[in-house]
Amino acid sequence: MKTSKYFLFFGLLLVASMAGMQGCKKDSDLQTPGEVDLQISNVVGAKPLALDGTTYSTPAGEIFSVSTFEYYISNIKLTKSDGTVYVAPNTYFLVDQAKPATQHLAITGVPAGTYTGVSFIIGVDAATTQADPLALTGVLNPANSMYWTWNTGHIFLKLEGTVTSAGRPIVCHIGGYTDPYNAIVTATPSLAGKILSVNGTHSSTISLSADVLKLFDGVSHITLSTFSNGMMPGAEAVQVAKNYGAGMFTVTQTQDN
Repeated sequence: MKTSKYFLFFGLLLVASMAGMQGCKKDSDLQTPGEVDLQISNVVGAKPLALDGTTYSTPAGEIFSVSTFEYYISNIKLTKSDGTVYVAPNTYFLVDQAKPATQHLAITGVPAGTYTGVSFIIGVDAATTQADPLALTGVLNPANSMYWTWNTGHIFLKLEGTVTSAGRPIVCHIGGYTDPYNAIVTATPSLAGKILSVNGTHSSTISLSADVLKLFDGVSHITLSTFSNGMMPGAEAVQVAKNYGAGMFTVTQTQDN
């Protein structure tokens, strides 16, 4: 009888010990850095963007199609509920409509906490785009055809297509990092009061839509039929950059997975 009591006592002690260890593990996971994913959907107004052949209409009634749509997202920052900002290191992504996998941006090692804001550069910061081209690797490599070799750095955003209503091409290559033609802009899409809870137990997702129409409407209205088809830094490129910086990105959903 006494032996049975000993076995029962030690059995309960073991169960309690294991439960305590599991609880400690869960507490530890809650303090472990997590992952935040940006999931991007390129759209034209209310319609998904499709390359080659599909036509769209601007608010002014101009009909156009898109054959290429690429842009850089870099220098991602996440704002905590207490107002402190986490700057994600070495965040450079090249989003390409022709490559769906590039529309999923994974930010790992994000400190645990609650986050209420996100911001990022549409393009590449000046220090990086001025770096020795031979030292640029990955998505920043000039071989990705998002780089001007005549010492003006990366192409921050590239849109190509056709204005079918005017019978002319669209060639919109935006870049430039020095005044008065500095086209580096920061997007700060609102989370509209939503909160991300980041920790090591799960990943968190911010779903974003990127609207092509916002390139030509917003801070400045730009008519496609008279757009000069910029392929270098200039005043028109800055206008387009200010437009897409102000309104191209919208948060459609946040989720703790």
